[in-house]
Amino acid sequence: MTYRDGTPIPQVTDGTEWSNLTTGAWCYYDNDPTKGKLYNWYTVAGIYDEASLNDESLRKEFAPLDWRVPSAQEFNTFRSYIRDVYGYYTAKPLASNNGWEEFNDSDWLNSPGNNQEDNNISGFNGFPVGIRSDTGDFLERGKRVIWMVSDSFNESFSYPYGLFVIDKWLIGGSNFVASKKYGHSVRFVRDAQTASTKDYSKPEAIFPNPTKSIVTIEGAAKYDIEVYSLQGRKLMTHRGNSIDLSALSNAMYLIKASNTANKQQHIYKVIKE
Repeated sequence: MTYRDGTPIPQVTDGTEWSNLTTGAWCYYDNDPTKGKLYNWYTVAGIYDEASLNDESLRKEFAPLDWRVPSAQEFNTFRSYIRDVYGYYTAKPLASNNGWEEFNDSDWLNSPGNNQEDNNISGFNGFPVGIRSDTGDFLERGKRVIWMVSDSFNESFSYPYGLFVIDKWLIGGSNFVASKKYGHSVRFVRDAQTASTKDYSKPEAIFPNPTKSIVTIEGAAKYDIEVYSLQGRKLMTHRGNSIDLSALSNAMYLIKASNTANKQQHIYKVIKE
């Protein structure tokens, strides 16, 4: 594990050593290579020695070339987009289809730990790898995944974002801060100038919309089609480029169409009337 320029990032297994760090480090959860990597905030900030801790101009780039650690504002934008597309139950569309502990509480049926087959309609695949605390302890595997952001809240805390088994939201921003000594996960985002120019926000059309029965995806491609409620519950599946919604109640639904041949996936909001 290195920074972009090849400078090594140390792996720290000892809990006491971890709790005393003010420079970048990483570890496996439970020090087990099968359980995923965690990083402290100093890693994503590129702080590799005492001099770079005190002088931002000396810090390294953590992400690979053309990629970066997202800011809190970028995560806020992402959270708003997810809410607009999938409704208010934002955890389940982002959470992986496995690994979450079941949460037995009737008030939280939309927890990612319940009905996990309904999770991950977005393909984001947030797996509950857990965290490492500022005391060096490993905690919450199966219950949460938290992603680092590049921002610094103050000298001791940052603004991470995460999914939790006891909740149905993507939590973050001013609602959630965490010690920079915690070990969390990282997702990189690609710089706009090097990303594909294809506009995936404008997929092939689906029609008619609204519909009383059959909806069809424009073009000749065959899709694996899944129909979900706005709460993330899978209701129907079909293979082809159309699906009959006549058996469903009048409401708005989400339709996920996956083309395995070219690895594209489209999400549509469709009104059944």
